[in-house]
Amino acid sequence: MNIIDIINEEIGKALFEGMVWFHGSDDAREIKQNGFTLRTNTTDYISDPKRWRELQQEMQIARKTGKEDLYFQLLDQAGSLRKSMTYNKPIYFSNNRGVASTYKNDKQAFDYQNSEPALIQAEINDNGNVLKISAQGESFRGIKVEIVRAALIKADVNETDIEMQFDMFPTDVRNGKMTAETLGIIAQQLGFDIVDVQGVLDSYHGGTTKSDVRMVFDPKRITILN
Repeated sequence: MNIIDIINEEIGKALFEGMVWFHGSDDAREIKQNGFTLRTNTTDYISDPKRWRELQQEMQIARKTGKEDLYFQLLDQAGSLRKSMTYNKPIYFSNNRGVASTYKNDKQAFDYQNSEPALIQAEINDNGNVLKISAQGESFRGIKVEIVRAALIKADVNETDIEMQFDMFPTDVRNGKMTAETLGIIAQQLGFDIVDVQGVLDSYHGGTTKSDVRMVFDPKRITILN
């Protein structure tokens, strides 16, 4: 193979990987049989964040002043604001084959002795509302709230709606960071179909390589290529 053929082959690989997303699975038996399927989960949220914050302050005062009966009344009120919602669990992809491959170790599977680890290649229909987040080399294991806020504002989401969503999950959005799962919930609540976290450090063990992570909420958008 001459140098021109080698260059053309490498260019072809680069173009191919630009169109393809990779999903590493520690056990791909179900995916191979049925494709990606919709999975849901439930989470708690605060239905009235403003009132919830007021109650936290009132409970602190009641505790400091020794008003025990009032404290427990306020605690009951705060508890009534905690509701439950169902959401679509994100399906995660990477534009980097090596990064996605770190997630296909059979030792990570629950039934690892019978598991079938695999690297799934797929095309994703992104003809929808895509939230693009510039991660600026931050870790995917705790995404900075300010980065998410900036991306939502850039996507023309009302700032009041943004803060409302953040406040709905006080135990998951704290210390200036949020989990990827929480990001997925908030994005769905705000009407996004896909989230692209660009230039993020991600792998099963943490990661030192920048890549793009794509979070897909509807498996019908995914076409498996292998």
